[in-house]
Amino acid sequence: MSIPSESDFELLRSARWRDLRELADRHGVRVRGLKRKDEVAAILLASPAADDIVREMEVRAGRGAAADWARDRLAATRDVIREAADLGAAVGAAEDAWKAAGKSLEERDLSRAEAELGRASRLATEARERRIREIDEALSAVEDHITAARKVGADMAGAEDLWVRARSAVSEREYVAAGELIKQAERAAMQGQQRQIEQAIQLRESQIERARSIIASCEPLLQEAESYDLNVADVRTLLRQARDVLAKGDYLAGLTFARNAEEAAYRLASQVEEERARRGIVRPARGLCGVCGSDHLTFYEDGWGTCTDCRSEFRWRDPLGIRERLRGLLGT
Repeated sequence: MSIPSESDFELLRSARWRDLRELADRHGVRVRGLKRKDEVAAILLASPAADDIVREMEVRAGRGAAADWARDRLAATRDVIREAADLGAAVGAAEDAWKAAGKSLEERDLSRAEAELGRASRLATEARERRIREIDEALSAVEDHITAARKVGADMAGAEDLWVRARSAVSEREYVAAGELIKQAERAAMQGQQRQIEQAIQLRESQIERARSIIASCEPLLQEAESYDLNVADVRTLLRQARDVLAKGDYLAGLTFARNAEEAAYRLASQVEEERARRGIVRPARGLCGVCGSDHLTFYEDGWGTCTDCRSEFRWRDPLGIRERLRGLLGT
């Protein structure tokens, strides 16, 4: 047993009575009847378990190696989230988990802080991977759009140059630059099509289909959230706006509204995840792709999954039925 220092004494003397009594009881040190903290601290430091008592109190006070590690990981996880956000990924759920970790750390609950940091890191990584897939798919979609626009006589020289630069950026894994170049290429292609809009119906329909696909992809998550009685009013409003704009034929604004709705829907993912955990719902470990039959599947926490062979996406978690909802409400 090491010799207690003055800082050890001050650590215990400044602690809460509840913490002092809990540590005393845990290590079999009798402090009942003592009215002053300095007396309790002296007895605890004189006990054979003094080293363990000081170490445990450091953790509770947010000091020592464990607390330092948690703070370092909090900063590192924030960097991971920012990296994903720079790619344009939807990181709302990861940010919520990171904030919860910071709050737990302030409350000296290192165990919960560690769990929330793990969840934040996982959600940020999944958001980043999802964004990279979107960039790859967008690169192919813009190429198709440029080809279709060129067939109806639109000038695509500027858009083609941007697309080539975007493809090079993707090959070099410069996804931030690639995402911006793809947006510019898409914008340049759309501007070139304005003069040929009547002949570019095929391109217009493909954009509308993309917006409708985004809207449709939000629906399973919203239905599951509603089955847990979560508030989805804001997301429903954004989806309604997207549908209304699409109905008027403004596919550019419709796609923008659809993407806004998608971002808002992803923010519900953390709440849905908590409800699944409360009801004992876990994501599957294996399965077969309904498109190609492959067993190379990845299941994400937000209820989505992908096949690495055919790249198809699917929902592994459907909304709850009436029976499950009643069980959840009754806590059974």
